[in-house]
Amino acid sequence: MDDDALDVAFVRESAREYLAAGSGSDLRSLGSMDWLGLLVAEDRGGSGWEPLVATVIAEELGRARATAPWVSSMVCATAVSWATADLRDRLLPGLLAGTTCGALAVHGAPVRVTHADVAEFVLVLGPDGVGLSESVPLATSDDDASLDLDRPSVLIDLTRHPCTEIGDARAAHVLTAVTRLLVAADSVGALAAARERLVDYLRDRIAFGSPIAAFQAVQHRLADLLVFEVRCRALIAKAARRLGEQPGGNVEAVPLAAAAHAFVMSSVVAMVDECVQLSGGIGFSWEYPLHHDLRRVTDNSVLVGTARRSAVDYAGASGW
Repeated sequence: MDDDALDVAFVRESAREYLAAGSGSDLRSLGSMDWLGLLVAEDRGGSGWEPLVATVIAEELGRARATAPWVSSMVCATAVSWATADLRDRLLPGLLAGTTCGALAVHGAPVRVTHADVAEFVLVLGPDGVGLSESVPLATSDDDASLDLDRPSVLIDLTRHPCTEIGDARAAHVLTAVTRLLVAADSVGALAAARERLVDYLRDRIAFGSPIAAFQAVQHRLADLLVFEVRCRALIAKAARRLGEQPGGNVEAVPLAAAAHAFVMSSVVAMVDECVQLSGGIGFSWEYPLHHDLRRVTDNSVLVGTARRSAVDYAGASGW
């Protein structure tokens, strides 16, 4: 095992142990672990440009069903660290410490924004640049289509509110790529938790004198779940490594991040639903946690654009 693999394994194990204590709901707690500065340069208070580590943390947060607005606040911290000195001085210390929370949106009308109840501003990732709006009324329009009970969201129309440009098109493309990878990794974490819970249940559940997990047809479906999970993790890691080749992001990795997001989000909802189906009656009960995993990945599937949108972006970048 090479040093890179050892580092990833250590980060994964440490994050899982830390989040097992229930720390995923407190943004300040995540800030105390320096997890909000993983994409911020060291000379500006962060840990450097570490997209691979960030995707590992995102996966463990998804596995733990963490409710803190980590993805949005970390991407906001990254964008603000590239902005003017005045904006950095005003917002960056709070973002890195977890005392200030920013919401994240892809430009459009309307768009879904999570954790709007605690956000102080909205960072907007558009095709031509990065904008920041402190005038959006974040708590005025509930998102009736949202399924996630852990991360409340609202729908906002960004075209009606002015944004201050704080980054160019290159920054927008890199931050969109990072966000896609983080949301995809979060979804893989939710799938991993659902699959492991399912395997434990099927090992203990007896049918016709044998554990349900012993039946070949069930084993094949469990193998399909594991293969998909491993493929997703490999694609996300490859894109994250490529993105991390240059400080501030390798723009040539943007299409690869779109491909990884498209692959994961096109099937992860169906895969978690497969966990529900294989769990039998208990999978549909309100008390069992599976429905939370399904709700989380369903909302993730449209949070930063759909899998189809990412596939179109990848195809366009590849000259198709």
